[in-house]
Amino acid sequence: MSEKLEQIIIDVLVEKLSPYLIILFGSTVNGYTHSDSDIDIAFLNDRKNFDKYELFMIAQELAAKLNRDIDLIDLNQSSTVFQAQIIQTGKAIYCTDKQKKANFELKAFKMYAKLNEERSVILKKIYESGSIYEK
Repeated sequence: MSEKLEQIIIDVLVEKLSPYLIILFGSTVNGYTHSDSDIDIAFLNDRKNFDKYELFMIAQELAAKLNRDIDLIDLNQSSTVFQAQIIQTGKAIYCTDKQKKANFELKAFKMYAKLNEERSVILKKIYESGSIYEK
């Protein structure tokens, strides 16, 4: 993605959402884009629980400026697994608070590790029985 497009994303999101972190992820970052690819964008800020309609309208504004569909993700409202995936595979294009970013990453990875530890027993039983249902 060009720096010009990244700057448009930054400008719109800073104005509308006041994020301290913006991350691009998905095909935009891994190089598998095509003409119909959307742009996957995640953000973090101090405000919790954005209204889904509000985020949808901001994504539509960005889509109009970039001529691409936009998937806008509030990391504060995302699942632990999704947070870990975005952090691992994404590209930060904007960060005003490296300490908050590091704290969020540490918390997300700790929660992800705990989740994997807790579900390992369940996955082992599924593997051993060959079924997800109890017999």
